[in-house]
Formats: sequence, structure tokens, C-alpha cells
Amino acid sequence: MHRRIRSRFTPLAAIFAGIVMVTSHQAMAQSSVIVVDSFNRKVHVAGDANSRRPVGGLAKIATGMVALDWSVASKVGVNILAPVPAYARQMAGINLLGLQPGDKLTIRDLIYATMMGGDDLAAISLADFVGRDHLYRLGRQGDPLVEFVRQMNQLAAREGATATRFQNPHGYENTRTPGLSTAADIARLTLYAVSRPAMSFYTNQGTRNVTIYRGGQQLSVPVNNTNALLGVSGIDGVKATATPRAGGCAAISAERPSSVYKQADGSSLIYRHRLVVVVIGSSNPFGEAKALLDQGWNAYNRWIAAGRPIADKRQLLNNF
Repeated sequence: MHRRIRSRFTPLAAIFAGIVMVTSHQAMAQSSVIVVDSFNRKVHVAGDANSRRPVGGLAKIATGMVALDWSVASKVGVNILAPVPAYARQMAGINLLGLQPGDKLTIRDLIYATMMGGDDLAAISLADFVGRDHLYRLGRQGDPLVEFVRQMNQLAAREGATATRFQNPHGYENTRTPGLSTAADIARLTLYAVSRPAMSFYTNQGTRNVTIYRGGQQLSVPVNNTNALLGVSGIDGVKATATPRAGGCAAISAERPSSVYKQADGSSLIYRHRLVVVVIGSSNPFGEAKALLDQGWNAYNRWIAAGRPIADKRQLLNNF
């Protein structure tokens, strides 16, 4: 299976020199993919990367980052307790923790449940609490969920993800129009997430116990990371999901040991090496993501050996 997947990403004459392109025939109209260097934002592999399509629970990358940004900006932190709103269960989706209206969890544990386990009710609870606080600080009335989603879309626009439009904080496809994005846009959001050291705590653990405060009791519940590639080939995040309309999706990040280059004056230059891989709409997202990561490192190595040339600015994600 691994060999078959790799064969789908054979280097071809690229539209932009220096990018390994995946033709629609190779991708069999299945998946949108991209591989980007985190530090230079050079696109090394791409296939249908600007195709706008449902992305399911990859929306939670934005959810987690909006919540983290709010915790810093508000100086509230992540230890404050947030309740599960009464309407959360009516929205259905994944209730991994068995949450009930009135349960309380810390913002920290809600982010763990959202990012690691993909719990939709945890994402709703985050959005309700943060959105409500945001409205209060703005002195406005409104729906806290709508306000939170507005913040998600503002984050996307700020990071250049202009083809992205989220509809809810969880990605569950319970609306007529699902959240839409592209592989390139999800890469932009993932790059923002991995640039924040705090997010790594929520994406690079295999399992984590969270505490639910219910009726005067404290319940300890394990959350398992849905990212099956975690720990493989340096992969330390970020999000995996599967929904009926989006199919299998994964946004992974992997780092290799830094390179140290001695300079003539005795100083040293340190180069870090990290790739972000995004797969949307795959029947085998983990196998495809791992194959793309391998191919991405090969393309990256050739680029480094050639002296990091940028023949066309469209090779950079910001212009892709």
C-alpha cells in the first residue's frame, strides 16, 4: 500500500519550476494536497491545492488558535472553567467525552479534547465561552457561536487564507453549506499553529486525561489523539479528521534535527527544518500524508543542495 501511494506523486514538469506537481489523473480527483517548508514557506509538493472543498474537523485548527489567542489577549489564561452550554448536544457531532449540559472543564482541557480527540461538544463549549466573553468586552449583544466563528474567519483572512469560510467551530457537517477551505489555506493556518509553542502541547501527546466537573464530582476521562501518525518520522501534530462530505483529512507537521554551519568568522548559522503536509478528501489520509512527507523531504533536500533557489515567487505559499 505504501508503495502504491508513493507512485501517485511522481515528479513531473511543474507549472512552477521546483514544485513537484500532482496531476488530476494521478490524484484521481480524490484529494487536494500540499507540502510546505515551515521556515521558508516554499511549496515543495502540490496537487489541486487551491481547490475549495469541505474540510470537516480541520476547522478545529482555527478553533484552537482563536481560543489560545483569546486566552493570551484577555489575560484570562487557560485554567478558567467553562460550562457546556445547554444547546451543545442539540448540535450533535462527536461527543467523545460524554459531555452533558452544565458540565465544566478548563479551557485547557477543552482545547485538548478539541485538538486531540476531535470532540465536537468541547469545540462548541470553547466557542460559546470565548465568544460570549468577546461580545461582553466589545459591549455588544449577539450569538456567542456566531461571534466565535467570525473570529475564526478573521484569523483565516489575516493569515492569507482568503478562500476559507468556516461555518461552525467543530467542522461537523450539520449545515446546508459546510465549512470550505483549500489545502493551501489549511497549510497557512497550520503554519500559524505550529509557530505558537503552546499549540504543540495540545497536538503532540498520544493520550491525556482531562477533568470534567459534574454535580460536585470530578471525573477523570482519557482523551486519545486521533492522529495515527504521531511520533512517526518526527511528526508532532497537528490534526486528523474524517467526515462524510470532506472525506479523510490530515494536517501534519514534522521537524528534523537542525543543521549547524560554521562561518569563517567562527560564528555558526543554525537552520531548522520543518515541513507541513495537508491532505483533504482522501480515502487513506494517513498513508497519503506519510508518502507526501517522504516525498516532501526528498524535494526539500534537493532544494537545499541547490542553494535554496526561488526561481518564481509563486513557489512561495504567500503567492501560491
